[in-house]
Amino acid sequence: MKELKGFCKYNSNLGGHPERNKPTGIEFSTGSLGHGLAVGVGLAMAARLQEKTWRTFVLVGDGELNEGSIWESALHASKHKLGSLTVIVDLNEFQAFGETRSVLSLSPLADKWRAFGFEVSECNGHDISELRRFLKSHISSTDKPRVLIAHTIKGKGIRSAENSTFWHHRAKITDEDVNSLRGEIPNL
Repeated sequence: MKELKGFCKYNSNLGGHPERNKPTGIEFSTGSLGHGLAVGVGLAMAARLQEKTWRTFVLVGDGELNEGSIWESALHASKHKLGSLTVIVDLNEFQAFGETRSVLSLSPLADKWRAFGFEVSECNGHDISELRRFLKSHISSTDKPRVLIAHTIKGKGIRSAENSTFWHHRAKITDEDVNSLRGEIPNL
């Protein structure tokens, strides 16, 4: 709860974009959207060159897929047969400016990833056991990089925030807002 109260505040572990080692486990500050996959492809290439067996995971949002660097990185991953690379797409169909289909539709998304040479799987992104099962056991028998399209609902579980761009990057939240949101969360 202490960490959540610092969301988007100076020196917080929970800033607006991923920051290296905040929280622990994030290895690169990616700043502008779209750079994370390029870094992930570089890590997967480094693993191959160093003859290491680690797997590389990159989490991207569906709105982020509008960035050209994502698709350049995907082409590179496929060309170099980076089977140790897994991309997880949070497909909630929203981005900062609105619904992704209105801003720049990428449908049919699974077909696009296949066309870029990826092995494609889909799941309910809210089902933790389904995600764990995929992440633990899904290792490509080919050298194709993988993508998991995780279907989610933006703001799931909080009725006033579900599928709403109003809450996207919102940092100025009043105590009244917090109490109202808490009232919508079951078992809190």
